[in-house]
Amino acid sequence: MQSANGRSQSSNKIRASQLWGKNKEELKKQLEEQKQELVALRTQKIAGGAQSKLNKMYVSRTSQKHHLYPRDRHTDTETTSSAHCTGTDTNRRFSHDVRKAIARILTVINQNQRHQLRIFYEKKKYLPLDLRPKLTRAKRRALTKDEASLVTEKQKKRQRHFPQRNYAVKAQ
Repeated sequence: MQSANGRSQSSNKIRASQLWGKNKEELKKQLEEQKQELVALRTQKIAGGAQSKLNKMYVSRTSQKHHLYPRDRHTDTETTSSAHCTGTDTNRRFSHDVRKAIARILTVINQNQRHQLRIFYEKKKYLPLDLRPKLTRAKRRALTKDEASLVTEKQKKRQRHFPQRNYAVKAQ
């Protein structure tokens, strides 16, 4: 089965939604597998492996992106190779897919780690800098609502002794 952009839709493509439920050990194991697969693809490229293996590495730019030149759509050998047309495209994974899968796994690992840190620091007085909101420099240094609403003793006395006077002015 081919997707709209011309690439084969692999059934074993890694999706982030599948990764969220896994624990860190499973994610690390899956990450190592993906890294090994990427190394294997790269060594096959250097060794000049079989054409079917090299098809995993390359997809022409016109088939990845929207087609700028419709005439040239099927002229590339990579886009019309047997890897896209046969039923064996479940075995055909491009290095692009592998690199993106590695990025997804790392993203999920990092997000889980940050979530656990937020839970750990929830009741603490101070947060690590990278967990604090970014905002702008001025907003980070501005007084909090509590600090801004504080009134000094001197100001309290002034308000008590000299309250705001309300005068009724007769309209003519």
